[in-house]
Amino acid sequence: MLTDIANSLGISVVDLVTLTAIMLVVITLMATFALSIRPRKYKKLSSRQYNAELFKRRMELDELSYPLLNDITIGGTKSGVTRIDHVMRLPTSILLIMSGPADAVGTPRCNPNMGRWRYLRADHSVGSIVNPVVQLHPLISAIRSRFPLVRVRVLCVFPNTVSFEGRPPRSCATPDDLVRQIREMAAEDGASNQAMDAAWESISQALKQSAAEQGGKAKRR
Repeated sequence: MLTDIANSLGISVVDLVTLTAIMLVVITLMATFALSIRPRKYKKLSSRQYNAELFKRRMELDELSYPLLNDITIGGTKSGVTRIDHVMRLPTSILLIMSGPADAVGTPRCNPNMGRWRYLRADHSVGSIVNPVVQLHPLISAIRSRFPLVRVRVLCVFPNTVSFEGRPPRSCATPDDLVRQIREMAAEDGASNQAMDAAWESISQALKQSAAEQGGKAKRR
C-alpha cells in the first residue's frame, strides 16, 4: 500500500515515510500551540464562597494575639467613603487590611508604583482597582504626621481564585498566606513599646469614631 502511494506521488517509500513523520510532528506542534493560546477557563468565585472566605479570615485574625478593629469606614477623601475590613495593631506598626475584587482570577498586575492595579475576570475582561496604598494615603499621612515612629502597612487580600507567581507583591496577599505574612511583619517589628501603646489608643478611638459617624450618615440617607 505504501509502495502504491509512493508511486502515485512519484517519490520513494523512504521519502514517503519521512514526509509522513514530518507532517505528524508539524500537526502535533500546531495542536500544542493552539491549546497554549486558547483562553484559559477560570472558575468564578460564588458569593457564598467569597463570604465564606471573609468569615474564615476574620476567625483567623481573631485568633492572633493582636488588637483588632473590623469594618472601619472613613470619609472625607476624594474617593468618598473608604472601607477598611480590618485594622490590626502589630508590635510597632499599624496594619490596614482591605479586600481585593471578588471577581478577580489569574494573576493580577499589582505594581506598587502604579496608581491603579489591573486584574482579570473569569470572562477574560479586564478590571482595575485603585492601589490600596494610594487610596489610603490620606489616612496613612495623618497617622505618620502625628505618630512618626509608627509604621503603617497595607495588605490587599485577593480571593483564592487568584494565584501569584512565587511570593505575592508588596501590599498583596491571598487568604491562604495572610496569617503567615502578618506573623512575618510582627517578627520584623520586634518588641512593642510605650509609644505604640499611646498611638494605638488614639488611633483606634479615632477610627471607631469615624466608623460611627459614617454609620450614622448612612442611616440618615
